[in-house]
Amino acid sequence: MKNRRMIAACAAALAAVSLPLAVGGAEVKLKAASFLPVRSIVVRPFLRLVEETNKRCDGKVEISIVGPEAVPSLEQWNAVKNGVVDMHYGPANYWRGVVPAGDVISVARVESAAQRANGAWAMINGEYNRKLNAWYLTHLFNGVRFHLYTTKTARDGRFEGMRLRSVPIYDAFFKSLGAQPVRMAPPDVYTALERNTVEGYGWPLWGIQDFGWDKYTKFRHDPGFISAAVAVLVNLDKWKGLAAEQRDCLTKMSVWVEGEWPKWRADEDAVQRAAQEKSGVKAVDMGAEFAVRAEEIYWQDLAKGDPEFVRNIRPLLSGK
Repeated sequence: MKNRRMIAACAAALAAVSLPLAVGGAEVKLKAASFLPVRSIVVRPFLRLVEETNKRCDGKVEISIVGPEAVPSLEQWNAVKNGVVDMHYGPANYWRGVVPAGDVISVARVESAAQRANGAWAMINGEYNRKLNAWYLTHLFNGVRFHLYTTKTARDGRFEGMRLRSVPIYDAFFKSLGAQPVRMAPPDVYTALERNTVEGYGWPLWGIQDFGWDKYTKFRHDPGFISAAVAVLVNLDKWKGLAAEQRDCLTKMSVWVEGEWPKWRADEDAVQRAAQEKSGVKAVDMGAEFAVRAEEIYWQDLAKGDPEFVRNIRPLLSGK
């Protein structure tokens, strides 16, 4: 009952935000900042969404993309909040200091379309409206899960003393496995693997070949854990200033990509697994509990920032 009341309240608030403030008018040009360069495989789905939006919303909306060379990755969320850029494609864990539970999308086990249907999208959007001055269009890369890659084998499911390149989203999980998380930028990982400065790293299924890491990587530990979900946001003031038909077109494109994304993901997952196998990366089955453990640790971490929100949204995202 409490969940339903919260969802209804969010929906009512969103309806009020969505009242048209502009009617008709010329095509609006929106500048989007991507946290990684456009050539990155992580950005490829967003690029497809933008290209299709520009085609289907022709005469209403035109989106252009700039990368971290124009706006540094860790500053982009603030740029969209303040209206320096109109849109942002980036991982929600970058702005957890402002929206503590914003990264719940990373531990979701239901697809984006289901989140829109069951009220989770409205709840998350309400958080972004209030705390980040942003409209949450959708997210991509959900279901592309992180994996633990290593240069040597684990011992009895443990990685005692192993130095693993990590990020905050799974630091605690790596520590629970006996490993030592090490912070470094992706461009530095190749040399670290070459020199044995690190003995492994966390990374999604996609893209280790882009950095050449497959040359030194021997094992990929399955199943994948936590999604590498990336949000698509619009500055809230900009959103409210769009004509109704412009907002409608952007919303329709969000619904469209949520339907297409599982097919895109399945196709690319197969390509990436085959490429890793060809490079000699061996898949090691760690058992279902491996992923469950990682996600439970992160749920607990997210709950520290906003326990009530996490308690209410978790059933919607867990599909239980």
